[in-house]
Amino acid sequence: MITPALQAIIDAYPEAEVQLLTSPDGRRVLKNFSPQVTKLIVHDRKSLLAFYHLREIETALHEEQYDKVFCFELNPRFSELSKRLTEHHFCIDHRNETAHYSRRCLDVVERSVDGELKDYWITLPVSDEARVKARNMLAAEGISDETFVVGLHPTYSGLKKVAWRRSKDAGRLWPAAAFAELATLITAYGTAHGLDIRIIMDLMPDEADVGEAIVRLSDGAATMLLPPLDFERYKATLERMDILVISNTGPMHIAGAVGTHVVAFFGDVPPTDSAAYVAEGQNVNLMPPSKAIADITPAQAFEACRRFFPPQ
Repeated sequence: MITPALQAIIDAYPEAEVQLLTSPDGRRVLKNFSPQVTKLIVHDRKSLLAFYHLREIETALHEEQYDKVFCFELNPRFSELSKRLTEHHFCIDHRNETAHYSRRCLDVVERSVDGELKDYWITLPVSDEARVKARNMLAAEGISDETFVVGLHPTYSGLKKVAWRRSKDAGRLWPAAAFAELATLITAYGTAHGLDIRIIMDLMPDEADVGEAIVRLSDGAATMLLPPLDFERYKATLERMDILVISNTGPMHIAGAVGTHVVAFFGDVPPTDSAAYVAEGQNVNLMPPSKAIADITPAQAFEACRRFFPPQ
């Protein structure tokens, strides 16, 4: 979600060396983002020694003597840190909490430049090597370059949390039966219109039980893939998908960042704040009045997907 602002910094300061203080997930996602990003400094907030580690990082950051510091972190502890690093610091404006987070990050960068900053969208690079891996994996399932591919992502980050934490996010889970019915509707549409459409789920091993249920309930309309974990290949697979159907979770943003059409489900967190920050027409965001995504019907999801189907 910070990639629009990061790209704006790179464009605004083309001669600058950019260093990023980020999380372990951020290191994986932002690896190879740009040659101007020369260092990824990792802070794991989940570590038992996170407080002491951050103090060590602050000491190292002071030694860098930065010309400018941009802080996209909502936790005020990090904005206070940025103020201690340089007088030329730019932080999130907490008075603009209704705006999309990516736009708020862009506003941080805009305050450092002369004039108005153009809008940027989320973006991530995909390597040719990763595309070859994804193509070969799909070819093994009989999916060619001409096949129209619909991806289903039936889980969300945090699903495997302890029960008391998971219950807070229960409204984010679309039922396996609903995914299965959607797969059946899409398959029937493809058959009726003579379209080569395949429905896949690119899952991790601990998500297999959900995927198996969808395959069973859809009578095999959906294909489950459990490839070796490889984030670069995963990005390429998302890029190869023509549509991804997903709740509000990390891969939703990654798919948007590689140019894939997204049909996303939202519960108590509105899409105005946290949808994939993409150009108009790339995604459809569905949010029921009840704020429970289980109340979104397969028919509604199908109609959203149909906007992106090949023209007849």
